[in-house]
Amino acid sequence: MSLKRVGPVVRGEELADGGGGHVDVVNPATGQVIARQACCDAAAVRQIVEAGDGAFRSAGWQGLSPADRGRLLLRLADLVEAEAERLVELELLDTGKPISQLRGGELPLTAAIIRFYAGASDKIEGRTKNTPGGFHLTVWEPYGLVGGILPWNYPLVNAAMKVAPALAAGNAIVLKPSVETPLATVEFAKLCTRAGIPPGIVNVVLGSGTKVGNELVVNPRIKKISFTGSTAVGQGIQKLAADQMKPVNLECGGKNAIIVFADADLERAANAALVSGFVNCGQLCVSCSRLLVEQSIADRFERLLADKLRRIRVGDPKDPATQIGPMITRAQYDVGLQYLQLAANEGCRVVAGGRKLALGGALAEGLWLQPTILADAKPAMRVAQEEIFGPVLTVFRFSEEHEAIDIANGVAYGLSGSVWSGSIERAGRVAQSMDTGIVWVNTMLVGYPQIPVPPHRMSGTGVELGMEGLLAYCKRKSVVISSDRTAPIGWGV
Repeated sequence: MSLKRVGPVVRGEELADGGGGHVDVVNPATGQVIARQACCDAAAVRQIVEAGDGAFRSAGWQGLSPADRGRLLLRLADLVEAEAERLVELELLDTGKPISQLRGGELPLTAAIIRFYAGASDKIEGRTKNTPGGFHLTVWEPYGLVGGILPWNYPLVNAAMKVAPALAAGNAIVLKPSVETPLATVEFAKLCTRAGIPPGIVNVVLGSGTKVGNELVVNPRIKKISFTGSTAVGQGIQKLAADQMKPVNLECGGKNAIIVFADADLERAANAALVSGFVNCGQLCVSCSRLLVEQSIADRFERLLADKLRRIRVGDPKDPATQIGPMITRAQYDVGLQYLQLAANEGCRVVAGGRKLALGGALAEGLWLQPTILADAKPAMRVAQEEIFGPVLTVFRFSEEHEAIDIANGVAYGLSGSVWSGSIERAGRVAQSMDTGIVWVNTMLVGYPQIPVPPHRMSGTGVELGMEGLLAYCKRKSVVISSDRTAPIGWGV
């Protein structure tokens, strides 16, 4: 396979050189270099930001109605579906995701997100208050040029999650994908131009977060930042943006809990736990990696999990039967190995997995870990408190409802959770008690893109998805209109 070339995108054109040197893009399933990435220097970032700001202010973009923007997004969704196999190929190379996951889940979700915000573009509504002597209006306006900083775990889905609401609200955007996974984001930006979105409205800068990402955050032409990634990086971005009082939307880490009571549908709950813990090789911020099981069924449930896990296929991402692929980055692979060793040191019992996974042939140099189930975990352990972001499901036992709630809330994060019980009253109580942005009851990882995901605590700030995710790309303005020349002004002074 010939080496691909990928560069920044400005005004709809892909650049061969961004001034910041070149970085290899590696296929995590094989360990092979599959592309050369042209990174941006500070001057290139400023040039691309200036182009995006100019495109936002242009008569062509400002003259579009919300319905016009919606039609452009619908064309983009059609193109995403028409070019699905091309996008699948790029994501497969970039991330090592199983092709079945891409075709059956991520590409349809990408198109659905774009279509949702296409339909929402003309549904942004302000408020009017009729008061004596005039009208008080509250309206929503676009910020202008915004920055979207993407993670490496779901690059294409996250590109859609930022571009679609940003454009629906009337903004222009500069995307920065992870330096590890740029391929599909660059292709997506080019599809935006093909869909008729004016050149310069969707741009891409390439390079590391510490250089290119920070340059984007501090640029005064960027009026808002939307970031998805680790909590530590999110904190750094928030600090950088504070000097300009720049609003920041952060969707960061999670150490989420799934709670299974004895009266739950155990077969379905076990399937949900395995999907949540191991989809995308555990590299999912809303993954429920902590499994809290009622004591009376814990032994049975652990056996059920282990039996089901043996039937899950890990391996070649190009094989449609594969369900779990590799870790996506070398750094996160090393982190996963460190936590597996830490779990052994802390006294966890390995129910399944627990080691590197050795595959042969072309996959021998890939970033493979065994899907792992750890039991006998205690809430104070580091593997119970810290985000592993890998294929590790940690099992806890509880006896009382309040104990399960205490364990679930006993971490720094608050992104997602799941409750499984045959009693809707109990499930409702527990869902209300969990300090997380989203809770699924007797289900898992459904409801997108209609429902918002508002992170709590160290999982971030702001909101993504849903109508609330659209308003996150708007700023409020109040307008007071007098209809009475005789009415007093200046608070009646």
